[in-house]
Amino acid sequence: MGTQMSKIVQKTCLVFLTWMGATSFLFADAQATEESNDAFLNEFSLQPDHEQAHEGYGYGERQEQTNQEECQNECVENDNESYAHWKRWHHYSHGAPWDYYDFTLSERARGTRYGLTGVWLPEDPILFRPFIADPHQVCYSVGWRFNDQALAKNVIDVSYGDTLPLYRWFYVWPWCGQMQIEIEGALWAVFAPLQESAPLINADYYVAIPITYAIDKWSFRLRAFHISSHIGDEFLLEHPCFDRRNPSAEFLDFSVSHDFTDEIRFYGLVGGILHQDESFKTRRIYAEAGAELRLEGLGFIDHRQQLYGVPFYAMHCRYKADFKKHVDMTYALGYEWGKICGRCKKVRLFAEYHDGYSVDGQFERYANNYFSIRIVYGY
Repeated sequence: MGTQMSKIVQKTCLVFLTWMGATSFLFADAQATEESNDAFLNEFSLQPDHEQAHEGYGYGERQEQTNQEECQNECVENDNESYAHWKRWHHYSHGAPWDYYDFTLSERARGTRYGLTGVWLPEDPILFRPFIADPHQVCYSVGWRFNDQALAKNVIDVSYGDTLPLYRWFYVWPWCGQMQIEIEGALWAVFAPLQESAPLINADYYVAIPITYAIDKWSFRLRAFHISSHIGDEFLLEHPCFDRRNPSAEFLDFSVSHDFTDEIRFYGLVGGILHQDESFKTRRIYAEAGAELRLEGLGFIDHRQQLYGVPFYAMHCRYKADFKKHVDMTYALGYEWGKICGRCKKVRLFAEYHDGYSVDGQFERYANNYFSIRIVYGY
């Protein structure tokens, strides 16, 4: 143990000394590279004037101090600025459907500067945002369901999933929108936490290839995906008479979303089943629709933290030909925190009420309603 600790200390010291040496070298070489740095700053318009760029470090220090003072003054002025007022003065540019985002920092702006028609692995926000009241949105989440009629009185639902943007095209078609191809993957699982051993009841596995397109306040998604569902082993042991099937299918659907105003969003989806397992066949056509309302006047924006918060209300409706007795609706009411930089991911804490049919694999034909508290991290 002592020998291992000695080696760790030696390696740590070596890394620290190497870093110190590199820092000293760069500091000593700073004067020699002043001209190249000034050229870089001038190229990207980070200096206000070419002549001023060569006035030396004195000008840079004065300019930096001025910029800091202006930034501090702006932040102080904006501390009490309402969310809605901020939105009126910070409109996002044509072709950027996400909210609260500085378009001048986007991949599209940088790509246009260098004459690119697209970019690999874009780091901008996704073009088609998920439906926040959809119980099966692609995200990281955990929730506690109360009085689930199809599964158990108390259920914990968890999910993990994300979107990998592969390539984004700029200025696509006559409308000059953006188009992106992605890969999505997710798992949704439900447990019975108050039963002995807290058994896994069901797990749904999802993988998809969406193609999304966005122009102004409109966004579209064409998605091919696969879902397979599996009943938990412990659940089967505790319910030996359960008739286990294999709900596995491939789907194709098309979605349209429109930001009617800065606060209101409407969306719709229609799709069909391309192929499904013979042991669990359902009718092929399905549809979904919903609306989202963000109460911007009750939110906040913090420029220094690049953070905003806003309360929201959302509803999501599902239709399948197999749903004969109930309308399937999900309602969500809560608060959303998000970044206004980078990929603009969000955290949502909300209450959810579902009334209709189960959303969990083989149980989807069971009439169901429940109340849930959930926390979500995603888009």
